[in-house]
Amino acid sequence: MSGSGDAFQVVTRKKWMARKCLSRRNRHKSESDYLNDCPDVNVDHFESRLERLCTEMSQSDYFILSMETLQQQLDALKRPLERIVCLGLGPFTRTHQALHQAAFILSTQRQHNIKEALYYDPVFRDTEKELIQRLKGTVMTEDCAGRHEATVPTLYYLPHCPYALMHNLLWCNWASESLPNVLLISNSFEMLALNRTQNSDDHITRIVKHCTEVALEDDYEQHNVFNDLSLHTFPSDKLPAEDDTAFWKRCLPLKVHEDELRTELISEDLAALSIGS
Repeated sequence: MSGSGDAFQVVTRKKWMARKCLSRRNRHKSESDYLNDCPDVNVDHFESRLERLCTEMSQSDYFILSMETLQQQLDALKRPLERIVCLGLGPFTRTHQALHQAAFILSTQRQHNIKEALYYDPVFRDTEKELIQRLKGTVMTEDCAGRHEATVPTLYYLPHCPYALMHNLLWCNWASESLPNVLLISNSFEMLALNRTQNSDDHITRIVKHCTEVALEDDYEQHNVFNDLSLHTFPSDKLPAEDDTAFWKRCLPLKVHEDELRTELISEDLAALSIGS
Protein backbone atom coordinates (compact mmCIF):
# COMPACT_ATOMS: atom_id res chain seq x y z
CA MET A 1 0.00 0.00 0.00
CA SER A 2 2.77 2.41 0.95
CA GLY A 3 4.60 1.48 -2.26
CA SER A 4 1.62 2.55 -4.36
CA GLY A 5 1.39 5.77 -2.32
CA ASP A 6 5.07 6.59 -2.92
CA ALA A 7 4.64 6.00 -6.64
CA PHE A 8 1.63 8.29 -6.67
CA GLN A 9 3.62 11.04 -4.96
CA VAL A 10 6.51 10.70 -7.40
CA VAL A 11 4.22 10.95 -10.45
CA THR A 12 2.36 13.92 -8.96
CA ARG A 13 5.58 15.81 -8.28
CA LYS A 14 6.81 15.18 -11.83
CA LYS A 15 3.60 16.63 -13.21
CA TRP A 16 3.87 19.62 -10.86
CA MET A 17 7.46 20.27 -11.89
CA ALA A 18 6.49 20.04 -15.56
CA ARG A 19 3.67 22.53 -15.07
CA LYS A 20 5.98 24.85 -13.16
CA CYS A 21 8.64 24.75 -15.90
CA LEU A 22 6.01 25.35 -18.58
CA SER A 23 4.65 28.30 -16.63
CA ARG A 24 8.15 29.76 -16.30
CA ARG A 25 8.74 29.39 -20.04
CA ASN A 26 5.42 31.08 -20.82
CA ARG A 27 6.21 34.03 -18.54
CA HIS A 28 9.48 34.61 -20.34
CA LYS A 29 8.16 33.92 -23.80
CA SER A 30 9.18 36.66 -26.19
CA GLU A 31 6.70 38.87 -27.96
CA SER A 32 7.70 37.43 -31.32
CA ASP A 33 6.92 33.93 -30.03
CA TYR A 34 3.46 35.06 -28.93
CA LEU A 35 2.77 36.64 -32.31
CA ASN A 36 4.09 33.66 -34.24
CA ASP A 37 2.01 31.26 -32.17
CA CYS A 38 -1.24 33.12 -32.85
CA PRO A 39 -3.39 31.11 -35.26
CA ASP A 40 -4.07 32.68 -38.63
CA VAL A 41 -7.49 34.21 -39.15
CA ASN A 42 -10.21 33.44 -41.63
CA VAL A 43 -9.98 36.51 -43.87
CA ASP A 44 -13.70 36.62 -44.73
CA HIS A 45 -14.75 36.40 -41.09
CA PHE A 46 -12.16 38.91 -39.92
CA GLU A 47 -13.06 41.37 -42.66
CA SER A 48 -16.65 41.36 -41.38
CA ARG A 49 -15.39 41.92 -37.86
CA LEU A 50 -13.17 44.79 -38.95
CA GLU A 51 -16.03 46.36 -40.91
CA ARG A 52 -18.22 46.29 -37.80
CA LEU A 53 -15.45 47.87 -35.76
CA CYS A 54 -14.96 50.61 -38.39
CA THR A 55 -18.67 51.43 -38.13
CA GLU A 56 -18.38 51.70 -34.36
CA MET A 57 -15.18 53.72 -34.67
CA SER A 58 -16.72 56.27 -37.03
CA GLN A 59 -19.46 56.92 -34.48
CA SER A 60 -17.15 57.26 -31.47
CA ASP A 61 -16.48 60.63 -29.85
CA TYR A 62 -12.74 60.06 -30.19
CA PHE A 63 -12.93 59.64 -33.96
CA ILE A 64 -15.36 62.53 -34.49
CA LEU A 65 -13.20 64.95 -32.49
CA SER A 66 -10.03 63.72 -34.19
CA MET A 67 -11.58 64.33 -37.62
CA GLU A 68 -12.62 67.83 -36.57
CA THR A 69 -9.05 68.55 -35.49
CA LEU A 70 -7.67 67.19 -38.76
CA GLN A 71 -10.14 69.22 -40.82
CA GLN A 72 -9.17 72.42 -39.00
CA GLN A 73 -5.56 71.91 -40.04
CA LEU A 74 -6.55 71.10 -43.62
CA ASP A 75 -8.64 74.26 -43.73
CA ALA A 76 -5.59 76.24 -42.63
CA LEU A 77 -3.54 74.53 -45.33
CA LYS A 78 -6.33 75.32 -47.83
CA ARG A 79 -5.82 72.01 -49.59
CA PRO A 80 -7.63 68.66 -49.28
CA LEU A 81 -6.00 65.53 -47.95
CA GLU A 82 -4.78 63.43 -50.88
CA ARG A 83 -2.84 60.53 -49.40
CA ILE A 84 -2.52 58.42 -46.25
CA VAL A 85 0.65 56.60 -45.25
CA CYS A 86 0.45 54.25 -42.26
CA LEU A 87 3.71 52.90 -40.86
CA GLY A 88 4.19 50.54 -37.93
CA LEU A 89 0.52 49.72 -37.44
CA GLY A 90 1.35 46.34 -35.96
CA PRO A 91 -0.19 42.85 -36.28
CA PHE A 92 -3.81 43.96 -36.24
CA THR A 93 -5.32 40.48 -36.48
CA ARG A 94 -3.33 39.45 -33.41
CA THR A 95 -3.34 42.39 -30.98
CA HIS A 96 -6.20 44.37 -29.54
CA GLN A 97 -4.41 47.73 -29.73
CA ALA A 98 -3.40 47.42 -33.39
CA LEU A 99 -6.89 46.25 -34.36
CA HIS A 100 -8.53 49.43 -33.06
CA GLN A 101 -5.79 51.57 -34.61
CA ALA A 102 -6.46 49.86 -37.94
CA ALA A 103 -10.16 50.68 -37.61
CA PHE A 104 -9.24 54.33 -36.97
CA ILE A 105 -7.05 54.80 -40.03
CA LEU A 106 -9.38 52.83 -42.31
CA SER A 107 -12.28 55.01 -41.14
CA THR A 108 -10.15 58.11 -41.80
CA GLN A 109 -9.40 56.81 -45.29
CA ARG A 110 -13.14 56.56 -45.96
CA GLN A 111 -14.01 59.84 -44.29
CA HIS A 112 -11.73 61.72 -46.69
CA ASN A 113 -12.35 59.46 -49.69
CA ILE A 114 -8.63 58.77 -50.05
CA LYS A 115 -7.65 56.90 -53.20
CA GLU A 116 -4.00 56.36 -52.26
CA ALA A 117 -3.54 54.69 -48.87
CA LEU A 118 -0.17 53.06 -48.26
CA TYR A 119 0.64 50.65 -45.43
CA TYR A 120 3.84 49.04 -44.23
CA ASP A 121 4.88 46.98 -41.25
CA PRO A 122 7.39 44.10 -41.41
CA VAL A 123 5.22 42.08 -39.04
CA PHE A 124 2.24 41.92 -41.42
CA ARG A 125 1.17 38.39 -42.27
CA ASP A 126 -0.19 37.52 -45.71
CA THR A 127 -3.71 37.52 -44.27
CA GLU A 128 -3.20 41.04 -42.90
CA LYS A 129 -1.88 42.21 -46.25
CA GLU A 130 -4.91 40.70 -47.98
CA LEU A 131 -7.26 42.46 -45.57
CA ILE A 132 -5.61 45.82 -46.28
CA GLN A 133 -5.93 45.24 -50.02
CA ARG A 134 -9.58 44.24 -49.68
CA LEU A 135 -10.21 47.51 -47.83
CA LYS A 136 -8.71 49.58 -50.66
CA GLY A 137 -5.23 49.99 -49.23
CA THR A 138 -1.86 49.23 -50.78
CA VAL A 139 0.88 47.36 -48.91
CA MET A 140 4.30 48.78 -49.71
CA THR A 141 6.87 46.15 -50.62
CA GLU A 142 9.93 48.12 -49.51
CA ASP A 143 10.84 49.18 -45.98
CA CYS A 144 11.45 52.92 -46.30
CA ALA A 145 12.30 53.25 -42.56
CA GLY A 146 10.09 56.34 -42.43
CA ARG A 147 11.72 58.03 -45.41
CA HIS A 148 8.66 58.93 -47.45
CA GLU A 149 8.28 62.16 -49.39
CA ALA A 150 5.10 64.23 -49.03
CA THR A 151 4.62 65.53 -52.57
CA VAL A 152 0.93 66.20 -51.78
CA PRO A 153 -0.92 66.79 -48.48
CA THR A 154 -0.39 63.48 -46.72
CA LEU A 155 -1.57 62.15 -43.38
CA TYR A 156 1.12 59.98 -41.83
CA TYR A 157 -0.22 57.65 -39.17
CA LEU A 158 2.56 56.31 -36.94
CA PRO A 159 0.86 55.14 -33.74
CA HIS A 160 3.37 54.56 -30.94
CA CYS A 161 6.25 54.04 -33.37
CA PRO A 162 10.01 54.27 -32.76
CA TYR A 163 11.60 57.71 -32.56
CA ALA A 164 13.72 56.94 -35.63
CA LEU A 165 10.69 56.52 -37.89
CA MET A 166 9.36 59.99 -37.04
CA HIS A 167 12.82 61.53 -37.33
CA ASN A 168 13.39 59.93 -40.74
CA LEU A 169 10.03 61.15 -42.01
CA LEU A 170 11.04 64.71 -41.15
CA TRP A 171 14.51 64.13 -42.61
CA CYS A 172 13.01 63.13 -45.95
CA ASN A 173 10.77 66.23 -46.02
CA TRP A 174 13.26 68.69 -44.53
CA ALA A 175 12.49 71.58 -46.89
CA SER A 176 10.17 74.57 -46.66
CA GLU A 177 8.10 73.38 -49.63
CA SER A 178 7.66 69.80 -48.30
CA LEU A 179 7.03 70.08 -44.55
CA PRO A 180 3.66 71.87 -44.92
CA ASN A 181 2.39 68.79 -46.80
CA VAL A 182 3.08 66.61 -43.75
CA LEU A 183 0.25 65.97 -41.30
CA LEU A 184 1.51 63.52 -38.72
CA ILE A 185 -0.35 61.58 -36.04
CA SER A 186 2.22 60.11 -33.68
CA ASN A 187 3.48 60.33 -30.14
CA SER A 188 3.65 63.90 -28.86
CA PHE A 189 6.76 65.73 -30.08
CA GLU A 190 6.68 67.92 -26.97
CA MET A 191 6.88 64.88 -24.72
CA LEU A 192 9.53 63.22 -26.89
CA ALA A 193 11.69 66.35 -26.85
CA LEU A 194 11.46 66.56 -23.07
CA ASN A 195 12.88 63.06 -22.82
CA ARG A 196 15.90 63.83 -25.00
CA THR A 197 19.17 65.05 -23.57
CA GLN A 198 19.56 68.82 -23.46
CA ASN A 199 22.14 68.97 -26.26
CA SER A 200 20.34 66.58 -28.62
CA ASP A 201 20.20 67.85 -32.18
CA ASP A 202 17.87 66.02 -34.51
CA HIS A 203 14.89 66.91 -36.65
CA ILE A 204 12.30 66.38 -33.90
CA THR A 205 14.08 68.55 -31.34
CA ARG A 206 14.61 71.24 -33.98
CA ILE A 207 11.05 71.32 -35.30
CA VAL A 208 9.15 71.09 -32.03
CA LYS A 209 8.86 74.88 -31.54
CA HIS A 210 8.01 75.46 -35.20
CA CYS A 211 5.15 73.00 -35.51
CA THR A 212 1.51 73.07 -34.47
CA GLU A 213 0.75 70.19 -32.13
CA VAL A 214 -2.80 69.36 -31.10
CA ALA A 215 -3.27 66.54 -28.62
CA LEU A 216 -5.93 64.01 -29.61
CA GLU A 217 -7.77 63.65 -26.33
CA ASP A 218 -7.94 59.99 -25.41
CA ASP A 219 -11.53 59.43 -24.36
CA TYR A 220 -11.86 56.23 -26.37
CA GLU A 221 -13.75 53.48 -24.60
CA GLN A 222 -10.86 51.02 -24.99
CA HIS A 223 -7.88 51.95 -22.82
CA ASN A 224 -4.23 52.19 -23.94
CA VAL A 225 -5.05 52.33 -27.65
CA PHE A 226 -4.73 56.04 -28.49
CA ASN A 227 -2.87 57.38 -25.46
CA ASP A 228 -0.29 60.18 -25.95
CA LEU A 229 -1.07 60.76 -29.63
CA SER A 230 -1.04 64.21 -31.23
CA LEU A 231 -1.63 65.68 -34.67
CA HIS A 232 1.45 67.60 -35.83
CA THR A 233 1.42 70.06 -38.72
CA PHE A 234 4.13 72.36 -40.07
CA PRO A 235 2.61 75.60 -41.39
CA SER A 236 4.80 77.65 -43.72
CA ASP A 237 4.44 80.78 -41.61
CA LYS A 238 5.91 79.02 -38.57
CA LEU A 239 8.97 77.64 -40.33
CA PRO A 240 12.33 79.50 -40.25
CA ALA A 241 13.45 81.46 -43.30
CA GLU A 242 15.19 79.50 -46.01
CA ASP A 243 18.48 81.31 -45.33
CA ASP A 244 18.56 79.86 -41.80
CA THR A 245 21.23 77.35 -42.78
CA ALA A 246 21.72 76.01 -39.25
CA PHE A 247 18.07 74.98 -39.06
CA TRP A 248 17.74 73.59 -42.57
CA LYS A 249 20.96 71.58 -42.50
CA ARG A 250 19.98 67.94 -42.56
CA CYS A 251 20.94 65.59 -39.76
CA LEU A 252 21.79 61.99 -40.56
CA PRO A 253 18.85 59.58 -40.84
CA LEU A 254 18.49 57.21 -37.90
CA LYS A 255 18.58 53.44 -38.09
CA VAL A 256 15.35 51.72 -37.13
CA HIS A 257 15.91 48.37 -35.46
CA GLU A 258 13.45 45.72 -36.53
CA ASP A 259 12.54 44.78 -32.97
CA GLU A 260 11.54 48.38 -32.24
CA LEU A 261 8.87 48.22 -34.94
CA ARG A 262 6.88 45.57 -33.13
CA THR A 263 3.95 46.74 -31.08
CA GLU A 264 4.44 46.20 -27.34
CA LEU A 265 2.47 43.15 -26.41
CA ILE A 266 1.34 41.67 -23.11
CA SER A 267 -0.56 38.50 -22.46
CA GLU A 268 -3.69 40.44 -21.42
CA ASP A 269 -3.73 42.04 -24.85
CA LEU A 270 -3.76 38.65 -26.50
CA ALA A 271 -6.61 37.57 -24.28
CA ALA A 272 -8.56 40.69 -25.19
CA LEU A 273 -8.31 39.93 -28.91
CA SER A 274 -10.50 36.92 -29.50
CA ILE A 275 -9.58 35.81 -33.00
CA GLY A 276 -12.58 33.59 -33.34
CA SER A 277 -15.17 36.26 -32.52
